Amino acid sequence: MRFQQGETGSLTKQEKEVCKRLLSDGWTSQDVQAFINMGRPATINFGRISAVKADKKQGQCTTEELELFKVFKEAFDPKTGLNPFLNERMVRSREAMISAISIFNNPTLNFRAETFAILAITSWTYLALEYAEKNGLSLKRANGDAISLADFLKFPECPFPSGVVDNLKAMIKLRDLVAHKIMGPYQEIWLPLFQACCLNFETEIVRLFSSRLSLAGNISFSLQLGSFNPEQLIEMSRAELPQEISAINSEIYGGLTDAQKEDQSFQFSVIYTKVASSKARAAYRFVSPESPEGKALRDVLVKVKPGSETHPFKPKEVSILVSLAIGRAYSVNDHTDAWKKYKVRPPTNALEKNETKIQFCFFNPMFNCYCYNQAWVDKLVEENIN
Repeated sequence: MRFQQGETGSLTKQEKEVCKRLLSDGWTSQDVQAFINMGRPATINFGRISAVKADKKQGQCTTEELELFKVFKEAFDPKTGLNPFLNERMVRSREAMISAISIFNNPTLNFRAETFAILAITSWTYLALEYAEKNGLSLKRANGDAISLADFLKFPECPFPSGVVDNLKAMIKLRDLVAHKIMGPYQEIWLPLFQACCLNFETEIVRLFSSRLSLAGNISFSLQLGSFNPEQLIEMSRAELPQEISAINSEIYGGLTDAQKEDQSFQFSVIYTKVASSKARAAYRFVSPESPEGKALRDVLVKVKPGSETHPFKPKEVSILVSLAIGRAYSVNDHTDAWKKYKVRPPTNALEKNETKIQFCFFNPMFNCYCYNQAWVDKLVEENIN
């Protein structure tokens, strides 16, 4: 049975037959009006029911048709306005994304990366097909098969921003490459891709369809039994990846420019820092990158990338520069005493070489040594000028 949901203030043929049957079953006109208006994009007024009631020639539906129509009416989601009989793609799209997030957030499961990728792509595919149909785009390939998400991303009419397209292409590759593989602890390395995929979905489903379809109210912040440990995440990010995982990353990220990789729509990045906070303030605060505070954080934490240009001086060069500035000898041993005093770098035998005070010192893996910047030279000069 195909349901005819009226989209104007007039009743459809099917709705008129249902109204006539309900009236003959003893329903009041007010109850019939309320029932017909359930989930209807355009409500009908009382006069429409009165006209049906007065029309002696108006036919009525059968008992079976009435029961099916009741099932149809009761299937409307009052929050989103979606009905699986009318909006099957959008219902499936939202449920697939909710399932993807819920499964990935379940630490007892082992196939979380694979499952998330599969369900997320399914979710985006339904969204893309719904957009294509509503905008007159082809849903079929030349051979008659249904288009895939990859096909849709190639359409000139594809409405997704470039960062979103890059993210989805990476997700499609990831889905294909990790199929039936156990990722172990390494599946978390794709969290930035997954997080961007979720946020992009939220943005696009609201932008292209309706704010009523937002998932923000369906997914809450996860609670956990253990305290948040940023150090564990840092160690994982620095761990040497197995060859198989590295090969997957090469396939996903290969050919992308730095600008594409740094696009928040491609892979989402968050900077955590511990701050003193009163009980009246939130323990976790998310700052918009476009706000003044967000721009300040980005300037300090994102744009500064230590390297040979920012920290060009090796210890011997530091000692020479300081000696010239203060007019007397300043040895490498003097420099060693200074970095130990101010703890600008780890001890020589330290396993973690990257724990430096970046405002002065940086471990350069290219030279396999600690390098220093002009600020460090200036500090030593000021300390030894007298």
